[in-house]
Amino acid sequence: METFEGLVYVKHGRIGSKSEGPDYYLQTWSRDYLLKHADRGPWELDYYLDFFCRRFVEVTGELDKEGNTIKVTTIKEICVVHIPQKDGTQLTAQKE
Repeated sequence: METFEGLVYVKHGRIGSKSEGPDYYLQTWSRDYLLKHADRGPWELDYYLDFFCRRFVEVTGELDKEGNTIKVTTIKEICVVHIPQKDGTQLTAQKE
């Protein structure tokens, strides 16, 4: 199990086909991962992941063989201003 932190967002995939529907992604500091929580049709909403859209979260799960999809085990909202970096440092705004 690995832990990832970032922003959850949704994109509509397979536009123009019968399986058109939402794809849920986690945007981290370095890249984006496709999120998979439960087995569902590609045209169906995942209400569990949909609840966390446009929120910063911490996701625990397993990467698939290709390394671009996370099978979500747990997800929880975190309170941060920017996407967290892997080394734990945060960006800070400086006043001039």
